[in-house]
Amino acid sequence: MTFLLPLLLLWSVRLGGAQAPGPAAPSREALDRLWANVERAQTRLSTGCGALTETRTSPLLARPMVLTGRFCTAGTDRFRLDYTQPNPVRIIYNDGALNVSLDGGLHTEAFDVGQAVKRTQGYFSGPRARQNLEHDFEITLAEVGDRIELSLRPVAGRVARRVTGVVVELARDFLPRRLEIAGRNGVNSRFEIRMTEPGAKIDEAMFKVYRPGPARTPRWSTDDHDGHRD
Repeated sequence: MTFLLPLLLLWSVRLGGAQAPGPAAPSREALDRLWANVERAQTRLSTGCGALTETRTSPLLARPMVLTGRFCTAGTDRFRLDYTQPNPVRIIYNDGALNVSLDGGLHTEAFDVGQAVKRTQGYFSGPRARQNLEHDFEITLAEVGDRIELSLRPVAGRVARRVTGVVVELARDFLPRRLEIAGRNGVNSRFEIRMTEPGAKIDEAMFKVYRPGPARTPRWSTDDHDGHRD
């Protein structure tokens, strides 16, 4: 799921011992099985649409901001998110180009984020993805009912300068249900994800974008590979 760059389609093995004092660092074998399931999930699910709810908190907000909408994704290079509440916002990513519309599509800002997305995808899902996470994060796995919760606490790298924690919750079908990103500046986002049409046949016209000039690059896309905007 490109909008979460990526959504970390992860699966884990059952943690042994109900009397364990708390989450434990996964073993090498557990991480090997986890990454094998990542690859299988990415191969199995190439397209899909569903509902998304983002709850955003910030020291500058008097109360949490709740945004609801619908998303569609195709592979790792095409994504569309249409927020409907509280205000219409359309976000489309297609092969390096990002379009953002705040007024129902009457006015669209176009940005070049291709290099930033490539760095992020290479970091989280490239051949050294597991080594990157093991080096830069303290990783814990825990079962929560019928779901798996993966917690990542940054301890090194550029992510640690901007993010204090990431939580990914997965169902038994390997699909992500929740993603939480805690920013070091106090801005936190919680995404509740409900995939309603896995494997959907999507009209390519949904991902049509305006291509920006080389100067149209957002400030936040060039600084970090984690893709989390402050």
